[in-house]
Amino acid sequence: MKMKALIAVSAGVLILFAGCVHDPEVTDEDHIYQLLSTSSLVQMGGLEGSGGEMDGKDSTEVDLPEIWWREVTTEGSFEIVISGDVEAGVCTVTVDRNLYANFYVDVVHDLVVNPGVKTIECLRERRIIVERTGDSSSAPHGGWTIESITPAEFSLIDSSEQEVFIESMKLYRGEEVLLDCTSPNQFIDIENIPELSEGELVKLEVTVLHTNPLYEPPYFVYVHGPCPTWPRHLMYDDGNFGDVTAGDGIYTYEWYVEDSFIYYHKWRIAADVIDSDTMEDQVEEDYDSGAWCFPVIEV
Repeated sequence: MKMKALIAVSAGVLILFAGCVHDPEVTDEDHIYQLLSTSSLVQMGGLEGSGGEMDGKDSTEVDLPEIWWREVTTEGSFEIVISGDVEAGVCTVTVDRNLYANFYVDVVHDLVVNPGVKTIECLRERRIIVERTGDSSSAPHGGWTIESITPAEFSLIDSSEQEVFIESMKLYRGEEVLLDCTSPNQFIDIENIPELSEGELVKLEVTVLHTNPLYEPPYFVYVHGPCPTWPRHLMYDDGNFGDVTAGDGIYTYEWYVEDSFIYYHKWRIAADVIDSDTMEDQVEEDYDSGAWCFPVIEV
């Protein structure tokens, strides 16, 4: 039977599922929900975290505010949409979760933290291929396993307000390409998820799109992940920090992997673009940002 279902389940129901994994009344949809809602590969936090974003430059040199950060206030329910033939033992699942947060920004360079607040309403979405590879009566999660995933894409709930987008991200370890993603719908097999160790030299290259640029620069691009000291760093297109060609539209940051102790979601790599208009003042409700996020495995 072909099936397309929407499931939104509370944490209390999830606990009920966990206690009846082998109950014959538990459906494949229940098993898939349990698998995805508890997997570290699927979980999608916000893009909280402090920076370190100037790497020694004064923020006034690059038209950045004195300080900015995000702070999640509320998350919506964990929702999955199952598409395909569940009875055939393989299907595609879209995982959505709304995120509500505050964007704090202080544009006055006076060494006093006195930010304004802008509201954030984002959708985080990831697509996943799941397959039943074990005995449904005895294997965990009814035998369902995760086979491949797309990046988690962060976009504004009100799409008419979004003008900045990530277009591609490429992660290197030395000269080896660990990840080359050119679409938010591109699937990566689980066995190809990047594995990183502390001390390894890695580099992220990112391209972005702005549909209505008003400022120069039109946007700022950041990497989030296990970076030196701070979990967020500004990316460059000026020939610095691993950037090969200045001004070619490829934003780059190169660093040695470090387990940033202040970061709750350190073992992931995210590319994050923020419209300059968002950074220009601390009073307008003009937050505009987009991001892609991939898990990485600590080894």
